[in-house]
Order: sequence, then structure tokens, then C-alpha cells
Amino acid sequence: MLTARSPDNATVSHQSGLPPEMPFGRPVFQKSFHYQLLEHVPGSVEPRVVWERWQKDGELSPHEVLVSDGGWSVIRTHGFDPEVIAVSPSGQDVLRVCIPGLKKEAEGDCLIWRPLHLMWTTAGTFWSGASWPYFLHDGGTDFFVWRTYWGQRLVLDLTHAALIPEQEAPVHVMDATEQREVSVLLSELTEHLNEVQAFFAGPDSSHPIRPKALRAIAAIHLVGVHRIQACLPLLQEWESADLPISTMSSTAFPGATIETQFFRPITQHSMRLLGTEPRGFAPYRFLGARCTVPESVPDRRERALALKQNMRARDVLLQMGNPDFVIKQSRDVDGDTLWTETWEYDFLVEGQWKTLQLVWEQRRSRSRITHMEEIPAPWLQSDARVREFLQYL
Repeated sequence: MLTARSPDNATVSHQSGLPPEMPFGRPVFQKSFHYQLLEHVPGSVEPRVVWERWQKDGELSPHEVLVSDGGWSVIRTHGFDPEVIAVSPSGQDVLRVCIPGLKKEAEGDCLIWRPLHLMWTTAGTFWSGASWPYFLHDGGTDFFVWRTYWGQRLVLDLTHAALIPEQEAPVHVMDATEQREVSVLLSELTEHLNEVQAFFAGPDSSHPIRPKALRAIAAIHLVGVHRIQACLPLLQEWESADLPISTMSSTAFPGATIETQFFRPITQHSMRLLGTEPRGFAPYRFLGARCTVPESVPDRRERALALKQNMRARDVLLQMGNPDFVIKQSRDVDGDTLWTETWEYDFLVEGQWKTLQLVWEQRRSRSRITHMEEIPAPWLQSDARVREFLQYL
């Protein structure tokens, strides 16, 4: 077990020996972390301390720590120039990988790895949401892999202390490892789905299911990416999980609010990648729509034939049910900001996925459909929809 504790939350003394701060004196900006790798000793109440490490000057504080069965440890720091630090079983730093943010370039012995997608916020730069980190051993070499939600992999050769290009890594072994780990975790979490829902409804940092529950979204996503057909029954259970996560105003339906579900969008996306139509539980709901929007609407493609561009949003919802995907975008028109809202409905037609796109614009107080078209499913060729699902998680 790898622990990381800070004197700023009264869990460990300072490196100098001074006592810790008052409880939670600095709950947000904790620093001076003390790392310990602990090993269980049969018959002993206390674990054995394998090694200790203190946060170094200029090193950001940890956001995630991982340890392998063989004793390799990885620390992911968070801030405006985050790092991934690999520590050997004996407690020596062997690799420091920098994800350039404000600095743009690495300093000292830090290697550079550039993610294709980096989210900038006032709380730091984010890149690891809905990702899948893991250790693997192949051909006498220990590796650590961090697979991002968009598919890019950070690959560390721990044995030879090297950051290696993804194309030089054992891709088939990585794919097999991800498939195996995802299947095991999702099966376990499905057995405790009610507990997982309760955890996300009111996150409890001390809940024993927390470490595994936080990987649920990534696991659901990878079931679709790797086309793990054996996990389809598990996805069908997750589709029924009702857990709203966020709301936003609607352009198509003035006065209504769009409520987005947590699990359903990515669960239904993975089901479609497995060639299966979801049962139709709403991934989005329009609160304040002043009508009862049907769920699990049958024969949606046939019903779509009755749609007209002069229909109001309420009439479309009653005809088609809630859309499978909603995205709001804005553009500048003659100095004014024009908002559009796109609804997408997916249909499986003779084994091929089709997507109906309805684009809404609001001018003055009236919203109308400005574009309506059925096209080959764009999400089979682009990860734009997945990015919308996962980039803020």
C-alpha cells in the first residue's frame, strides 16, 4: 500500500519534526507530503515500512498514487505543470515525466509527454479524467501505462527507466490487459451498483468502494472501445442507473433546463459500439418542459418521418422522446452571439448506424429547426461525442 499524507491536514508531522497543523487547516492547498510504501506482515498488527519519501522542493502535490504488486509506485501530481513520477521498489525516483502547461518545456531531468487534449482551468491543467492507468509485465520488462479517454497512451518502461513511444510498446499486451482488467472491475461494480450510485450521489472519501467506483466511467467506455461483447449484460444494468450530474439552459426549448445523466450517455454509446440498441432510458431530460416526455420510444426512425422543420421542441420530444446526444455551440453573427443546440437520435438500420441531426437556433424568443438531416453515424469516425461525454468528468 502506498500512502501520501500532509501535515496540512494533521495526518503527519512536518519533515523537520514540527507537529502537524490543526485539522484541515489547509484542505485545498496541502503540501509537504510524506509518502510511505507499506507492506503487510503476516501475524503483525502494524505494516512494515518499505521506504519513505518526502515531497521535493518545486514538486507539485499528489492527486493520485498507484502501486504494483511488485512494488513499483507511480505518483501523479496536479497543478499547472503536472508530472507523473515513477518510484522503484527500493524507493528511488527513476522517471519524472512532465506534462507541459505554463512552463511549456521540461526542466532538469524531467521528460516531456504531450497529451493531445489538455483542459486549462483556474484550478490547474487536467488530462487524466476517465482514464485507465495500470502496470503490466511483458518479456522480462515492467511497464506502466496511462491510457487517456481519447486513446493516447503514456508508456513507461520501468525496468530500463525510459519513456517510450506508444508504437514501440507491446500494443497487443496492453489491449489484452485493459480488456481483462475492465471486465473484472465492471463485473464487480455491477454487483454493487446501488452502492456505486449512492457514492456518486454524495461522495464519501472514506467509502471503501471509492477507489473502484471512480474507475467505473472509464471501464464502461473501454467496454465499447475494445468491443467486449461479454460485458453487454453489465452495460444493460448500468443503463438503468438514474443519476443526474449537471444541468444547462436549453436553446431549443426556451424556459427549459437540460438535465444530463452521469452513467447513461457513455453506457449507451458503448452499447451502440457493441452493435446493440439501448433500451431507451433518457440520457438527457428537459426539466420544465411542461409535458411528459416518453422513454423507450419504439420505431423511432419511422416516427422521425413525421418530423417537420416548423415543429416546436415540445412536439419533437413527444414524437421522438429525449435525444441520445445534445450539444450547445455558439458563434459570432454580426457582433452578436448566436447559440445553436443540436439533438441527435441514433438508429440501427440493417446493421448500420444512422444519426438524425436536428439543429435548433433561437432568434428573439422563438426557437426553430434550421437543419434536419439523417447521416451515417459520425461517432463511428470521430471521438467528438466521447469528448463531450468525458472531458469534464
